[in-house]
Amino acid sequence: MVSNTWFSEIESTIFTILQYLLAEKVDAPYPKLTCTTSSQNETVSGVGKFPTLYVHMLPPVEMGNDLDNITVNAIRATFELQVYSNKSEYEARKIMDACILEMKNLRFNVSMFPDPQTSNGVYYCISRFTRVIGSGDRDIVSEE
Repeated sequence: MVSNTWFSEIESTIFTILQYLLAEKVDAPYPKLTCTTSSQNETVSGVGKFPTLYVHMLPPVEMGNDLDNITVNAIRATFELQVYSNKSEYEARKIMDACILEMKNLRFNVSMFPDPQTSNGVYYCISRFTRVIGSGDRDIVSEE
C-alpha cells in the first residue's frame, strides 16, 4: 500500500530522473549540466555554474477523490523547468528540447513552451509541464 504522503516525493523523483537522463548516465547528452532544485539567484546574476537546469514543482492540486475522501488518490502536478547558459541561446534551447523530450516520455503535457530570453549575458528558457499522477503510478510513485 502506498502511504498517504506519496505526493511529497514527486519533485525529488522527477529531479532524479531528469538529472540521470540528461547529465549522469554513460551516454548522457549534457554531462556538464548542473541540475538543482534550489533558487537560481546566482545563475540569473551570471555567477553560478553553467549550463544549469532548475527543476521546481508548483503547488499541486488534488484529483480523483473517492466517496470516503480520506486519502490522496491523485494530484495534478505542474513542473517548471528553467535552463540557463552563459554560452548561447542555442545551447539553452537544445537543453530545453532534451528536457521536453524526457518530460513527454514521462507522459507530461507541455503547458508552456519555452520563450528564450537573455539577461546580463545569461541565456535562459523556461517551460512548464502538467500531468495527473495517481498514487499507484508505478513509473513515478514508489511503493513502500
